[in-house]
Amino acid sequence: MPDAHLGDLLSALVDGELTAAEEVAARAHLDGCAGCRDELAATADTAALLRGLPAVDPRFGFYERLLRGRRFAPDRRHQRVGLTVATVAAAVALFVALGADLAGTQVDPAVDDMVAAHQAGFVPSTGFAAMGADEVDPDVAPPEVADGFEREAVFEGDDVVGVAYRDGRDEVSVFEQEGELEAEALDPAMDPMADDAWAMEDDGLRVVVVDRGRVVYTVVGEIPMAVLMAVVGDLPDGPAPSLLQRARDAGTEVVWTFGLGD
Repeated sequence: MPDAHLGDLLSALVDGELTAAEEVAARAHLDGCAGCRDELAATADTAALLRGLPAVDPRFGFYERLLRGRRFAPDRRHQRVGLTVATVAAAVALFVALGADLAGTQVDPAVDDMVAAHQAGFVPSTGFAAMGADEVDPDVAPPEVADGFEREAVFEGDDVVGVAYRDGRDEVSVFEQEGELEAEALDPAMDPMADDAWAMEDDGLRVVVVDRGRVVYTVVGEIPMAVLMAVVGDLPDGPAPSLLQRARDAGTEVVWTFGLGD
């Protein structure tokens, strides 16, 4: 065995897949290589963790997709290492998808409070403070929506921005919160209007909650629903996903591939 680090052979050693001669050579190398001894201990700990996970069968066709385009069958050790990495990724993704909300906030819009702020004109007692013109990001609060509703003022509350729009007679309030909508927490009176929008109506007052990709809008107004939806249509999408969010999305795909999300 060449005088180099053992690399993938460490995993094979832990799993008992080396020949007798290979194991003797590996043990001899370990006697003189502290780095490989440390890596062996870490590999053994990882293997023990994986053995404690429940058995998971990947979805039909996974192995075929994994090997597609390869002219020859891969070496068994390399295939095992690849599948071990996929299993580790699935385990990590399971923790991310089911427990650790690494991407940010789950948004449960306080619709009643937003309706109260809209009806009161965002007075300070509603928890909102006016923002200066130099503080307003036009990408967050467009100067005009729905062909005629002009931005009148922008207000800031706890984790929410409120924008008042007026077309001369009618007023619409748009509340923006960063995060992912917790749709299950919405008021049962909210009826789904599309895959990403829910609406309710009460005595002429209409409310639409829309999930626009990492930003949630709650739109309130005493105007026809068609006009309210036109306002919604002019609101910007959420920010581009961060590196962490892209990693989380990739992990979720691994969960789906292995059937862990069912």
